[in-house]
Order: sequence, then structure tokens, then C-alpha cells
Amino acid sequence: MLSLCILLFSGFALMRFAVSQWRAIWISSASQQVSDSLQLAAGIDATAVGAGDFGRLMNLCDQLSPDLKKSSPWLNEVSLYYRAIAKLEQISRAKVPSIATWASREMQTCARYVAVVLDQNLAMNLDRRLATQTN
Repeated sequence: MLSLCILLFSGFALMRFAVSQWRAIWISSASQQVSDSLQLAAGIDATAVGAGDFGRLMNLCDQLSPDLKKSSPWLNEVSLYYRAIAKLEQISRAKVPSIATWASREMQTCARYVAVVLDQNLAMNLDRRLATQTN
């Protein structure tokens, strides 16, 4: 019985560590600067990406880089996380405003992550085109 408790506790601790590590990776990515080319392509102010811009940015990913969801690390997971947090924010908006505020910040971070990934992809595509033109 004791070994089962240790196993369950260890599994729970490992899951918490994995989620924390995952969040640290994409939050640090989301804090990177976004170029002005994203503003031109998306029509979104690069410095003021908000939680409501997530859907527009994901649609832009589909239009400009259809393979981005497959090739980009964590984009599908962040999208799933965004949808779950959006539901939580919607449910808690009236009853627990502090949770709704936290959820809104999380959703903004998700949108910012998508903006950074899209911006990096656009920059790489431009670099590839320039490289092929010079050769």
C-alpha cells in the first residue's frame, strides 16, 4: 500500500513538473519581440496582441503557412490549452472574477505565442526566398 502511494505521488509530481516545464517553454517564447511584418500581414498591432486575436492569428497561420501546425512545436497544444482556458474564463467570469482575470492573461499569452511563431515562420520563409533568389 505504501509503495502504491509513493507511485501515485511520484506520478502526480512528474505531471506537475511536465506541465510547468511546458508552460515555461512557450511563455518564454511568447515574450520575444514580434516584427512589424506581422502587423502588416495580420493587421494586428504587434505590441498589443490580445486574447481576442488568437482566432485571427490561427486563421492566418492556416492561410500563410498551412504546414505550420505540423512543424511548429507546441502550437497544437497551446491551441488546446487556449480553448480550455477560454471555457474556464467564460464559466468563471460572473462568479469568480479573479480566475477570469488569470484566464484572460493566459489566453493573451497563448495569442502572443502564436504571433511569435507566425512571425518567426514568416521571417524564415522570407530568408529562404531571398537565399534561392541569390543562388
